[in-house]
Amino acid sequence: MDYLKKSKYFYILVLLFSSLLVWSEIKNSDFLSRIVGVTFSTLLIPVIISIFLYYMLRPLYLFLLKVGKNETISLIGTFAVLSLLIYFLIREVIPVLFVQIDTILTEFPRWIEEFDKWLIQSQLLGEGNVQYYLSLINTSIEDLIDLIFLGLQNGIQIIMAIIASSFLVVSLVPIMVLFMLKKTNKPKEVPAWIPKSYRSVSKQFFYDLEKTLSDYIGGKSLVCLYVFFGAWATFYFAGLKGALVFAVIAGLMDIVPYFGPWIGTLPAILSALVSNEVNIFIIIIGILIVQLGESYLVSPYIMSKELKMHPLAVIIILLITGQVFGILGMIIVLPLVAALKVIIDYGIKVYRIRKAESKTVLKDSAHEE
Repeated sequence: MDYLKKSKYFYILVLLFSSLLVWSEIKNSDFLSRIVGVTFSTLLIPVIISIFLYYMLRPLYLFLLKVGKNETISLIGTFAVLSLLIYFLIREVIPVLFVQIDTILTEFPRWIEEFDKWLIQSQLLGEGNVQYYLSLINTSIEDLIDLIFLGLQNGIQIIMAIIASSFLVVSLVPIMVLFMLKKTNKPKEVPAWIPKSYRSVSKQFFYDLEKTLSDYIGGKSLVCLYVFFGAWATFYFAGLKGALVFAVIAGLMDIVPYFGPWIGTLPAILSALVSNEVNIFIIIIGILIVQLGESYLVSPYIMSKELKMHPLAVIIILLITGQVFGILGMIIVLPLVAALKVIIDYGIKVYRIRKAESKTVLKDSAHEE
């Protein structure tokens, strides 16, 4: 019994068992599950939106603070830019986006027919069971369209509905972002309850966690914005229908390392192939210029730390979250993975510190005996 009391694994098992027991009771009780669900969704959504806005606005705020040397003016300028951006998105961009998505979904069956004709004429599928391969390709394209276009439309509608219907989100998010920005340039204090032996590693942990999230969310947002504007200009001048939608997809898919930029432009290229009005060479050359600029100029300058994961693992994570949570899940999951990597790394460091301390205590007790 004494061994169990001293074992940390025993306490971990007890904690897990207790958590599962509480969770099962909550699931079986409609009243408790409703309370937990409402509380979780009410608090979680403002927190997630606030964190993303903070890390997206942080570079702008630090730039204004560096130029103006005044915290109040920098905060006012940052929120003024945010307000103008939101107004422009709601007034100009989102209505056009919905119209273009509806147009693309309406034209999609005709595009599939034209694409099938092009594949047959080009003889890329050989002379075997062509119809079988065409059905496989068409099914894959339809699934991709459902995931990207309908997911994008539903994601925007969900965000707009939450903002329009929830006074808590509208009022709480700016306040949370304001306080986070005010503390961004101040030295981080380690909580008093952390033991002195862990103060140094804890301070470094908080610094690395904020830097990782700032680099990934803030930096990647700027890179995606560059890809969006570059792709939109290319598609617009090439005369591609739905240029804004395809540019948004290209910008969003840039969050996937290595393959994401090319996957993001694939719908636009396929659409251009079946349209006689579009100059596909302008699209290909323009996308190559945008991607070269992103790889050799924009990313090295803005991004000081990428998400160090295998591209295949990133794609699998994005596919799973995309199927379960849609486009919003794909956007949120990678920063969470980046933060989790930092937490695990420092968890291992703390474990090693504790192990070294226990060895020191054992040696001291052995010397005393």
